[in-house]
Amino acid sequence: MRAMLNVMRQQATQVMGEYANTRLGTVQSYDAGNYSVRVAIQPEGNLTGWIPLLSPWVGNGWGMFCPPSIGDMVEVQFQESDHDAAMCCMRLYNDQNRPLSVPSGEFWMVHKTGSALKFHNDGSIEVIANTTASYTATQHNFHGPVTMDQTLQVLQQITGQGGAAISGGAGASMTITGNTNFVGSVTANGHAIDDTHLHSNGNGGANTGTPL
Repeated sequence: MRAMLNVMRQQATQVMGEYANTRLGTVQSYDAGNYSVRVAIQPEGNLTGWIPLLSPWVGNGWGMFCPPSIGDMVEVQFQESDHDAAMCCMRLYNDQNRPLSVPSGEFWMVHKTGSALKFHNDGSIEVIANTTASYTATQHNFHGPVTMDQTLQVLQQITGQGGAAISGGAGASMTITGNTNFVGSVTANGHAIDDTHLHSNGNGGANTGTPL
C-alpha cells in the first residue's frame, strides 16, 4: 500500500511540474521596439526568451508605456500555466530599489530625475519638472487665478478683456520697448497725459505751464 502511495505522489509531482506557477525574476534586457523583456527567473537564474510587457492601455502606436530598468524585480505569469507562454507583469520594490514614503490614499508618479505628478489627499495636484515642462495644444484654457514667481516671456500678442492691474512691487518699474498704441484716455497720477490733456498759461504764445 505504501509503495502505491509513493507511486501516486511521484506521478502527482510529475504532473504538477508540467504547470508553471507565478515566479519572480530580474529584468536582463529590454526591447523598446517590441515592448518586451528577457527575465532571469529567481533563484535559479534561468533566462526567459523575449516575453511581452503588460500594459493597462494599448493601441496601434499609442497607449501607456512604463518600461522597466535593467535589474528591476518583476512578476512573471504564464498563460494557462504554460512554460512557453510567459508574460512580464508588475514590478516589486526590494532592498536595492527602495520605495518612497507615500501617504495612504495618495497617488504619485515619480521619475528617477525627481520630476513628479502627485495627487494629494487634500485634493491638490502637484506637478514637478526637474528641467523643462513643455505644453502643446491648439488651445489652453485656465479657469481660476494664476500665480507666477518668475519671469513671463510671451512671443505673440497678449489680449486682455478684463482689464489689467500691474504693481511694480518694491522699487520695481515697468519698461516698454517699441511702439505703444493706446485707444482711450491715459492718465498718470490722476492727470490726463493723452491728446486731451490741458496746460496752464497757454494763451498768446506764452510758454505753457504744467499739465492740468
